[in-house]
Amino acid sequence: MIYTFDHEPAHVHAKGRGVEAIFLLNCAGGPIEVRNRYGTTAAEEAMLARFIDENRVILCKAWEELHGNAERA
Repeated sequence: MIYTFDHEPAHVHAKGRGVEAIFLLNCAGGPIEVRNRYGTTAAEEAMLARFIDENRVILCKAWEELHGNAERA
């Protein structure tokens, strides 16, 4: 999830029942990274990281459309 009035750097929120992880997109080419985690397991984080990495181009484009140039992040 990308919030419309969120702050830089470019990131997404992955939320479930009572759990959340925030991943930095590092749109300029770096690897994605977990910024914060709340109740997620290592296996859940790995699965989410793979999904986010596979969709990073789409997510970075969405961030840029909402917030401006994601490459600055």
